[in-house]
Amino acid sequence: MWPFRRAPRIPAERLFSAWFRPVVPDGHPSLEAFEAGITDEERARMPKTLGKLAMDGVERIYQVRRHDLSPDRDGLVFLDRLLDAEMRIKLTRDQDPAYPRNLLRIVATEFGCIVGEIYVRAGKGTWVPRRPPNHWRSRLLLKDGEYDPFVAVIEKLSDDREPDALVRRFDAAP
Repeated sequence: MWPFRRAPRIPAERLFSAWFRPVVPDGHPSLEAFEAGITDEERARMPKTLGKLAMDGVERIYQVRRHDLSPDRDGLVFLDRLLDAEMRIKLTRDQDPAYPRNLLRIVATEFGCIVGEIYVRAGKGTWVPRRPPNHWRSRLLLKDGEYDPFVAVIEKLSDDREPDALVRRFDAAP
């Protein structure tokens, strides 16, 4: 038998901490100081920006998979099946986690926006936006608390993935 090495297991927490570091532009002493500087205009514009990022993700899915993702529960079913360790390997191959525009970060941000927009369109939540370029730090405010669609996507890409987790959470949301 030929010897082989298994790919290392990557839990969601390690994947998130390695690939999703907040960007603090020059001239700001900390992330908190940078985010505190968000203007009312930026805050009002962010849900549209997050919606645009979701559309970019839908277009990416169509270009790569030739699948027209629906903006509803069926779209979450598709994402639940698409997001797996094999997809993570494709997104991280030859990528530098320290580079803010790495492929995993871009795709996970777009897909997190898709998940968030599905909640927003279903009337199950509203965006609590964060200042760009840290879109992925935005959250959803639901009737039963907050939900982080970006962490949900990373968990689906990690080795901690749970089958149908995106759909089950959506169904459980009031």
